[in-house]
Amino acid sequence: MSSNQRTRPALAAFLIATGLAAGLSVPVPALAQGYGGTVSDFLVRADSLLAQERINEAIVQYQEARTLCPTPGEIVASLQGEARAHIAIKEFLPAAGLLEEAAQRFPDDPRMADILYLAGFARRQGGDVKGALPLLEKALEHHPTPDLLPGLKHQLAQAFRLTGQAEKATPLVIDFETEFPNHHLIPNALYTAAIALHDSGDLDKSETVYLHLIQTYPRTQAALEGLYELGVVLAERGKRSEAGEFFRRYANGNPSSPIAARAMERAADMTLLRSPSEAALYYGVAQVKAQSNPAPPSPDLAVSSWLGTKRAIADGLSRVWVLAVLAGVLIAILAGVMWLVLRRWRRRGAGQPDQALSA
Repeated sequence: MSSNQRTRPALAAFLIATGLAAGLSVPVPALAQGYGGTVSDFLVRADSLLAQERINEAIVQYQEARTLCPTPGEIVASLQGEARAHIAIKEFLPAAGLLEEAAQRFPDDPRMADILYLAGFARRQGGDVKGALPLLEKALEHHPTPDLLPGLKHQLAQAFRLTGQAEKATPLVIDFETEFPNHHLIPNALYTAAIALHDSGDLDKSETVYLHLIQTYPRTQAALEGLYELGVVLAERGKRSEAGEFFRRYANGNPSSPIAARAMERAADMTLLRSPSEAALYYGVAQVKAQSNPAPPSPDLAVSSWLGTKRAIADGLSRVWVLAVLAGVLIAILAGVMWLVLRRWRRRGAGQPDQALSA
């Protein structure tokens, strides 16, 4: 199942919270003064503009700071700041390039874990998951601070899974709940662990983790997405009735989702042989949602081209089943009547000798 989209104000707050002014902790000499002041003045002004979402103005200030005579610490702060500004306007790959430049030029900077983590985040958001992976691995090797470690491990686990290395993803997040108690990323980490276990073929443990996620954190988006993925796992394990229930719960809990239609179709597939009339209803709901909901992100999550045919089959089977039930009832009634008639006939036949003897 899937990254959350952020609004620009939320993204700006994220940038500030993850260390926007980290570079200002580096001692700055009183020299290196230009038309707009010292390097420190430019950096402070740029940080303030970024916080106000005046992104282009902030970028200019960060670049101006590097035209003076900055120290290595100031150069890193400038590159970091400009990268965050690009991230704020979703220019992820240029941001990653600036951060990678900082990492290459100043590998001994104490902020290296932060720099590499943000570079990996930018690469992944820009669609370059393979490029993000080594950056996140290096960030983990640089002893990240406790506030950075949970997010880093989760991002790295997702990158491993998305590059087909599910077996490396699971150890990073399987114990996330005990390693980082009460952390807000716990539901997301459990979801990542469950889907990685599914990818690696451990369906039994994947089912266990999904159930724990859904039962323990029921009001989270991760738990809601887990309903669909658990349905997939249960279907693969041959638990059709349970799978259908989780597909239906997903569609009911997220009716406007791009994959709600597919969820209802799969719920119907799981129900067809047991209750054709119920399946026909689900197929009909799937058809409506397929027309009204947004298109799914992948063709695999769209309804099948046979949806209309499936509904017709379900309708036909439901009518056949009704006729079969009625026929069964009639046969039972006729059998009962025949049995009563036969019983009375036998009783009469058995009573005839007695009547003859009495005569």
